[in-house]
Amino acid sequence: MASFVTHLYGAALVSGVAALGLHASGLAGPQATQTCFFLGVAGGLLPDIDANASKPIRGFFGLLAVVLAFVVAFALVGRLRLLDVAQVWVATYLLVRYGFFEAFARLTVHRGVWHSWLAVVLVALITTDLAYHLLGAPALDAWLAGGFVALGYLTHLCLDELASVDLWGNRLRRSFGTALKPFSLASPWASLAMLAAVLVAAYPAPSLTPVIEAGRDQGWDTQALEARVMGARDWLEGLRGRLDL
Repeated sequence: MASFVTHLYGAALVSGVAALGLHASGLAGPQATQTCFFLGVAGGLLPDIDANASKPIRGFFGLLAVVLAFVVAFALVGRLRLLDVAQVWVATYLLVRYGFFEAFARLTVHRGVWHSWLAVVLVALITTDLAYHLLGAPALDAWLAGGFVALGYLTHLCLDELASVDLWGNRLRRSFGTALKPFSLASPWASLAMLAAVLVAAYPAPSLTPVIEAGRDQGWDTQALEARVMGARDWLEGLRGRLDL
């Protein structure tokens, strides 16, 4: 399997190119472009969520524990004494950070169902749902967020498969085929559970109509895209001239 640094750089490269292309097409402004880039990088680290000792999974559960602890604590402000709220915060943090983490670690196997196309669809839908319903993002922006997480996630899986090919020895390592697969045959119940989660996440997803309309209006307008690219080139040339001075 590819190393953490390889996944980080690979996701950054692919997400960076895709984000710049998104900006050049006029579908995203500077801030949205940066957000999509960071989401792509985060997506590139997510597949190792099933590696119990990995830094991404420990960081993810640590962050999730803090966020959920504050959500629960803020909901109880005014209902309980401040000391009781603080105790609830600590209890929620410990439950998520260590209780949920240990349960998740025991129920998952590295390169299992989280290394599959099914997982790509799930994380894309969850990200889209959260952006649309929780953060109030427009449908197009929400789908872009989900799409970039999926792009980074898929980049991770592809890098793992490439690392399974021994070009010098002209052979395939035993890990070949364990990352880029539709679902996990070794864990059928986990695959069925993830499929059910995909169906649940797809139900509240926003309409795809804005995405289709944006693709029709922007993606096929090659003259507008060429104008934006030429404008960017002129800006870079002007900057280069000023730096030479």
